[in-house]
Amino acid sequence: MKKNVVSDALRTGLNRRPGRVLRLVLLVLATAVFFVFARYARYAKIDEFSGYKTGQMQVISGVIFAAIFAVSYAVQLRAGRKLPVYMHVLLAVLTGAVLLAKISLLDYVSDDYDIFLSNWIYEYSQMGWKEGLGRYIGSDYTPPYLYLMQIISRMKDYPPQYLVKAISIAFEVLMCTALMKLTSLRVKGDGAPLLVYHIASLLPTVVFNGAYWGQCDVIYVSFCLMAVYMGLTRRSARSMILFGVALSFKLQTVFFLPVLLPLWLRRDIKLRHLVLIPASYMVMMIPALWGGKSLHHVLTVYTQQAGNYNFITMNGPNLYQFLPDLDKEMLYRMFGGMAMVLGIACMMAMCALVSVHRDRLSVDATLLSCLLMLSGIPFFLPKMHERYTFGADVLSLVLAVFAPGRRILLPLCFGFASYAAYTAGLPGEKILDLKWAAMFQMVGVALTAAELWRALNTDRQNAALAEVKA
Repeated sequence: MKKNVVSDALRTGLNRRPGRVLRLVLLVLATAVFFVFARYARYAKIDEFSGYKTGQMQVISGVIFAAIFAVSYAVQLRAGRKLPVYMHVLLAVLTGAVLLAKISLLDYVSDDYDIFLSNWIYEYSQMGWKEGLGRYIGSDYTPPYLYLMQIISRMKDYPPQYLVKAISIAFEVLMCTALMKLTSLRVKGDGAPLLVYHIASLLPTVVFNGAYWGQCDVIYVSFCLMAVYMGLTRRSARSMILFGVALSFKLQTVFFLPVLLPLWLRRDIKLRHLVLIPASYMVMMIPALWGGKSLHHVLTVYTQQAGNYNFITMNGPNLYQFLPDLDKEMLYRMFGGMAMVLGIACMMAMCALVSVHRDRLSVDATLLSCLLMLSGIPFFLPKMHERYTFGADVLSLVLAVFAPGRRILLPLCFGFASYAAYTAGLPGEKILDLKWAAMFQMVGVALTAAELWRALNTDRQNAALAEVKA
């Protein structure tokens, strides 16, 4: 019987582990192929611009998204360096397919972009760098996000809408990397962390938030998740710097900050490094201060935000969806104070729980406490948007992988609640009454609390068993 030499050689080659050179070759080849697909993808907005020829604008689009692909694939090549060659080829195909799917959503124009971002970008395009940095445009946004808008404004002959969404898609790479690293803290092997990486990039709320809606929640969430990972791996200073950078982008970073307590109780972080949070925040404000914005503005921008939109809920899947269908501003005047107390009480109860069980705080329990704060605090606070549980949607994936038999419902509940709430804030009919979204969120919060209690008591039982054996 004759051997098929070519087939055997190909099979052997695909099943071998790639070395550094082969991984580099795979990266270059895959990026080149993706560039061709990205260049010739459909970009309807390009027809509205005449500064460049269509071909040149397609090349720019191809370069931008090929760069995002290259970074994403490089991260996966490094993380899965022990996997065989055929798995790396599959990862390249999957990464490219997901990114091309997101490119197909770039032409949708949201109300937020049409009313706010497009006007800000145009205003920035009419002034110099320093003047733009000091101008009070979009003054209820923090300066770091406006820096990005000012950079986008420099490309006057390219659809800014694509660049706004490209920034969010690029930060999805950082977010998925952080989730992958968090997964690797408890799960051995390369397969599960890479699976989390790709599932996270495909979550409906992730796709809707960035590629479709052009929102920026992924920016602060990616920094926060990486900060949590740095904390759990005892890189305290880096963790605090990342939290400070996240806070400079979005106030919702405060939903992550209570995790500092269990990290400190575990002796993963040092109290003296907490000063790095406000320090890194102020470093991010230096360009705005140089441009002429006042110190008072950069320090009080969040207090200005807090005074806006005095509604009991802003499509958030929380407790107040169960109130009568009355004027939300009137409901805020009636129940806003109570809602603030409930939100703070939720945080304090969580802090008390982890303090009492400080000797049982494993990685699993620490992440569960973080998830409970990300999902529970917005469930009780007023004025919550549908996007404010974004962190819970993605972090729940990691915890589901830690114990898939029991926790698979966590990402399903949180994901469905957020998706249903998103449909209420986007054009078209919402898929369900938001009471159902709030119900799924409530179930997710309850399951998370039960899992945290189980984790704390399991750790106590394991510790007692270890003492008996000793």
